[in-house]
Amino acid sequence: MGTFRSEALRRFVIAGEKSSPPVFVGREPILTEILQKASLGFEQGTAPPGNTRIIQGAPGAGKTSILLELERRGQQGDHTPRTVVVTDVEIEQHLATVLKSIALAASAPQKAWVQTVTQIGSYIGARLGTISLFGFSADVARFVENGHPTDLHELGQILPSSQWTHPVILAVDEAQRLRGETATPQAHALTSIHDARQIGLPLTLVFAGLGDTKERINEIGITNGAYAFDVGALAAHEQAQVIEGFCAHFGLTVGHQRNRLYAFFEPTEGWPRHLYWAQRALAEIVLDPAIDGHLDNIPDWTILEHRRDQFRRGYHVDRTSSDMERSNKLVGAIMLCVNRYENENRHLTISALANMVKKYAQRGYEDDAWRIPGHQTVHAYIHHLVHQGALARQTETGTYRCPIPSFQAYLMDRAQFTQEEMRGFDHMIAPTES
Repeated sequence: MGTFRSEALRRFVIAGEKSSPPVFVGREPILTEILQKASLGFEQGTAPPGNTRIIQGAPGAGKTSILLELERRGQQGDHTPRTVVVTDVEIEQHLATVLKSIALAASAPQKAWVQTVTQIGSYIGARLGTISLFGFSADVARFVENGHPTDLHELGQILPSSQWTHPVILAVDEAQRLRGETATPQAHALTSIHDARQIGLPLTLVFAGLGDTKERINEIGITNGAYAFDVGALAAHEQAQVIEGFCAHFGLTVGHQRNRLYAFFEPTEGWPRHLYWAQRALAEIVLDPAIDGHLDNIPDWTILEHRRDQFRRGYHVDRTSSDMERSNKLVGAIMLCVNRYENENRHLTISALANMVKKYAQRGYEDDAWRIPGHQTVHAYIHHLVHQGALARQTETGTYRCPIPSFQAYLMDRAQFTQEEMRGFDHMIAPTES
C-alpha cells in the first residue's frame, strides 16, 4: 500500500481539466509514429516532405493530452525529439517568438531545455521573454536575444540542420481555429515546414483540433501528404489502466471497493473528458479527512455518483450551443438518424447526411426547433455540430457518427419528440449507402 499523496491530489483538482493527466494511457501508435518520423528526419538532416500529422477528434477526446505527452517524452532522453506546443493564437500573433522556441528546442543542452519547459509551462510560444539563456550556446543566445529569427529562412541560415542537436516537433493546438488564408506569414511558415525541402530542417509539424481540422489546414495551403489520426474513447482495457494508475499514482487504498470503483467509472464510456470528471469527483471525496484516501471509508457512493453525473451533464450543457438550443428538434432528429445508421452498420456519408438534414428542415413544421438557425447552409450547420462534438467525421471512411453516446442520448432526450414525429422517422431515413 502506497502513501496517500493528498497534496498532489489537491493540486490535481486545482489544476483543472486542461492540465496533463496524472496517468497517460493509450495512443501509443500515434505517439510512436510521430516520434519515429521526427527522428528519421533528424537522421537525414531534413524532414521528409508530407511529414505532417493531424490529431483530430471531438472536444474532450484527449488531443491536448497527446501533445503534452509528446512534450514530456522530449524531456526524458538526450536523443528524443523535443516538442514545442503552441496554440493557433501564438502561431498567428507571435510567430517570431514561436521560431525562437524552435531554435531553443533544436540546440539547448538537455538540462537547460527541461528547465525551460518546466519554468514556462507547456505553451511556451508567447512566454520566452521570462527565461534565462544561461546554458545555451553563445550563437543561439545572441540571435534570440536580438529578436531573431523572423522567418524560417533566417532560422535555417543562423541554425542550419548540421547544428541541430535534436529533432523538433512543432505542435499546434486548437488548429481548427486557424484562419483559412494562404497569403499570411503563419500560413507560409506552416506550409514551408510541411513541404520540408523549402527549409531543409529536421522539423516535424503536428496539428491537433476538431474533426474538420484536415479541411481547415487545406485552406491554408497544406493539401497533400498530411495524415490524420482520429481519436475518441479509450478501450475498456485502457480505461482499466487509467483507474488503476490513478489510484496508484496518488496512493489511494482501494480495499474492498474495486468492483464498486470500476462500476463508478463505467458511465464515462472511456471518453477522456468524462474520465477526468470522474477522477475529479473521486478526488474531491477522498480528500475529506474522514476518508483520507481510503475507499472503504466512503460512506455513500451515491453522493459520489451524483457528483460524477453532475460534471458530465455540465459537459453536455457546455457543448450545446445556442444554435443547437434553437434547433433542438432538428438536432435530435439528426442524432436519431446517426444512431439508426450505426445500429444497422450503415455508412452515413456527407451527401446522405446533408440530404437528411434538408428533409427534416423542410418537413413543414411550424416550430422553429426544426429549422436551421439563421442563414446557415446545410453544410455549415453540419460543421457546427462537428465543432460542438455532436458529430465526428471518420477520416478513413469519410462517414459521420456521434463520438459520445451519452451526448447523443442527451440531445435526443432534449428534443422531446411526439409520437407523430417518431412515426415519421422511418420514412426519412435515406436508402443504404456504402
